[in-house]
Amino acid sequence: MSIRRMTLGSGYRYLMSSVARMDQSGPATGLQTYYAVKGTPPGRFLGAGLAALNNGQGIQQGSIVTEEHLWRMLGMLQDPVTGQQLGQPPSAPRTRGVNHLGRPRKAPQAVAGFDLTFSAPKSVSVAWALADDPARSRIYAAHRRALEAVVAHGESQVFATRMGKGGIVQEDIRGILATAFDHWDSRAGDPQLHTHVVVLNRVQAVTDGAWRTLDSKALYRAAVGMSELYNGILADELTAELGWDWTPEQRRRSAEPKWEVHGVPLELREHFSQRSSAIESAKDDLVAAFAASHGRQPTAREVIRMRQQATLETREDKHVRPLRELITEWKDRARPFVGAHADTWVGNLTKRTPPRLLAAADLNDGMLRDLASVVLTKVGDKRATFTRANLLAETLRELHGVRFTSPYDRITVAETTATYAAGMSVRLTPPEFGLIPEGLQRTDGSSKFRARNSELYSTKQLLDAEARLLDAAAASDAPTAPMPAEPDLAEPLQTGLRVLSAEQAAAVFAVVTSGRRLDLIVGAAGTGKSTTMAGVRAAWEAAHGLGSVMGLAPSATAAEVLAEAVGVPTENTAKWITEHRRLPELRKEIESYAARLARAYPSRGTRELEKQAASRRSAYARFNLRPRQLVIVDEASMASTLDLDYITAAAARVGAKVLLVGDWAQLSPVQAGGAFKLLADTRQDAPALHDIRRFQHDWERAASLKLRAGRPSVAAVYMDRGRVESGNREDMIDLIFDGWLADATSGRTSMMMAADAQTVADLNARARDHRVAMGEVESTGVLLADGVTIGVGDVVVTRHNQRALVTGRGWVKNGDDWVVQSIDDDGSARVQRTSGGAVAHLPASYVREHLELGYASTAHRAQGRTVDTAHMYVNAATAREPLYVMATRGRESNRLYVDTRFDPDASTRHDDMTEADPVELLEGVIMTSFADLSATTTREAEEDAAQAEWRLLAEGAAAVAQRRRTVPLLSASKYSPEMGNEPVS
Repeated sequence: MSIRRMTLGSGYRYLMSSVARMDQSGPATGLQTYYAVKGTPPGRFLGAGLAALNNGQGIQQGSIVTEEHLWRMLGMLQDPVTGQQLGQPPSAPRTRGVNHLGRPRKAPQAVAGFDLTFSAPKSVSVAWALADDPARSRIYAAHRRALEAVVAHGESQVFATRMGKGGIVQEDIRGILATAFDHWDSRAGDPQLHTHVVVLNRVQAVTDGAWRTLDSKALYRAAVGMSELYNGILADELTAELGWDWTPEQRRRSAEPKWEVHGVPLELREHFSQRSSAIESAKDDLVAAFAASHGRQPTAREVIRMRQQATLETREDKHVRPLRELITEWKDRARPFVGAHADTWVGNLTKRTPPRLLAAADLNDGMLRDLASVVLTKVGDKRATFTRANLLAETLRELHGVRFTSPYDRITVAETTATYAAGMSVRLTPPEFGLIPEGLQRTDGSSKFRARNSELYSTKQLLDAEARLLDAAAASDAPTAPMPAEPDLAEPLQTGLRVLSAEQAAAVFAVVTSGRRLDLIVGAAGTGKSTTMAGVRAAWEAAHGLGSVMGLAPSATAAEVLAEAVGVPTENTAKWITEHRRLPELRKEIESYAARLARAYPSRGTRELEKQAASRRSAYARFNLRPRQLVIVDEASMASTLDLDYITAAAARVGAKVLLVGDWAQLSPVQAGGAFKLLADTRQDAPALHDIRRFQHDWERAASLKLRAGRPSVAAVYMDRGRVESGNREDMIDLIFDGWLADATSGRTSMMMAADAQTVADLNARARDHRVAMGEVESTGVLLADGVTIGVGDVVVTRHNQRALVTGRGWVKNGDDWVVQSIDDDGSARVQRTSGGAVAHLPASYVREHLELGYASTAHRAQGRTVDTAHMYVNAATAREPLYVMATRGRESNRLYVDTRFDPDASTRHDDMTEADPVELLEGVIMTSFADLSATTTREAEEDAAQAEWRLLAEGAAAVAQRRRTVPLLSASKYSPEMGNEPVS
């Protein structure tokens, strides 16, 4: 399920444009009605809130929505039948204003509703498209029942409104007002059964019946759980109806499996997951014609003009076709995969022994508590803090492999398990103080002053780890490396082969002389953290000798960069922790070898035994820590809290010191993090580097610091300096590639980057297509797991650590860049590092599963790298941290390509997105942080918020208002006109 905001007056045209125009006036008789006519079924009304409309007579659920109905709802926020205003009328459109820089700014538009798009898994959509008519109708009915069950659950547990000053009270509602529009295909014309449930941004509060806006925060907080619930109920319904089984499939870029109908092959699903469109096809024809007539490929800006021309030429094609015509086309396309009798193939998906359907009573309390423990472990591993909504979503994921007899059973089991998991957690949000009036309590006794499922939790394990890290940072019993004298802050310092700036020298002095058990250096991007670490190493080894410094980093690639920059042995944190935990076992092996060698006579076998013993001793020395050793952890903001705790504790046990180096403003770890920022905030005197040395332009140094600090006004600076391009996604990809190609051709090192994997894949495909056309890369080669073909000459990246694959002095690591030298008949490949030199031979299985094109990079892979120029894709879903990383890679320039028509679920959108203002979009990105905050910081913030003066005043006012609503009712019963009494004033 995806969510789109719908602004006032928008959306109704595109929803109505695909509706079948028929001469019947009554409700549709079923799915078969739409086989022969163009379009999809009319919208139908949905939601318990409909009972209050039409002057109290209500609107029947399932009745048809007309264009007038939809316009009144989405255009005027009115009763769709009577036109009566629901709550506050929408304000008149305001004129465009200007911001503080004098730039035009669009007036904010009122939110009329939310489009909740329920889209069936691809395997379900494919089976639905290829089934016979009765089976297709049953699949369609199951889809409708599933989404209606989710909406009904949302009305009781998710949808709410806000009352009181500052919306201090979250109030339950009588139901939502919604319309549901069923659609058959994706934007590209592939089978994609989905329904747009448009929820009006007006609801009635249970307490007073007044019409108010929806609590959108509650909706977005529950979105993932609602999506998982829909998938689970749909699977239950289809198993009960058709006897289907389900299988989990590991996603390439996600740890969470996706569940698909067993027996629907991946190749068929991928065939029906095309990302092309009529516009792109027409554009490709224009590009081909241009190349034929001009003898060259068009530039990116010429391609953009061709796409604009193609848009005009294809504008009349609304993709509104009869369902029967679509089905015929889909079956023809599926013939190579399933044969001539597609409906027979769909029938064979039914299992002779379907999975057992369980009731909630079949799972005892012990089972649910065990499941809650698993859920808590998984959520706690991924997040430093979480809500009950996160626990519920994870519970629903864990239950995907279980089939239930009804939505009630699935919901009951999931809700109970999530409650148990919350009870096993540590609540960070303090409870409400004082007595909460009965009218401000929900039926379960919880306070309406707290939004449902909004309380924040963490795990005891993580809180304890954060406390130990804070204690270690405060302890000053670690070894030191005294320097002759404190450096002069006005003079650079020569150390080894490096010349440190005064700021860097001061950081070195502070670290090596502090005696802190856990120390840190905080440095913005481009401030020379690597040079500073080299200075620390030189000073430490001068006092404690060679080998007294070792390095760790969250990834193998970052560890290699650290080794090159600082010149010390390095390892990635996960590997080091794994091997360090094995040291007791390794010690026993060494002792066993020593005992055997003590009794051995000189022989070939003894020499082999000595080699094995030496190998074990070497491994022990590599992963063991020694007194007075310094452990440098680079890119520490990307290290998980539990990993940092383990490393610090291990160092403390032997009298070693740990130094964390990083930037809290950059990317967080995949696992629960936030510890580095916690330590930096706690230690106000921590050594910090502010002098940015990477950029050639002074303005960019200042701009990067503002971006780091989250100041939205810096968006206009990048625009004024000509660093921002804007437009639709396809145009931006063309411009990014064009800029990268021009820079690379001129001899500059350059990077194409995006925060999301799909855009990286599209940029890679764009680069490969060009190089194939230029004859630089072979068009044929080997097919990878992501469906991409690589050939000789391609730049690729390895995505899995494989120490057994030796290359020169190193080994194949996740994130290494290579050029394909040759491909063998069995699918194996010979690759060479892009920097030249070392060569590796990758087995066919590794090539297929762990190789990707490497022309473009994700923000995570880009962190720590420096190039001449950088070109990055930005959309409304990008957050500040990846933007900051991407925008600070280039020395000469960093260019931002802003997608002003981004849609989170483009395949199910049937109109063109309204174009956003690029500066306003960038401002929103800069203000949006996805950084993991520590549990300790979050608990302090929650306690402060609970005691905030505005909250206490608002809660008091809400309590008084609640009393006023109830007391007059009692007074009226005592002083009624019938009794001849007057109320006392």
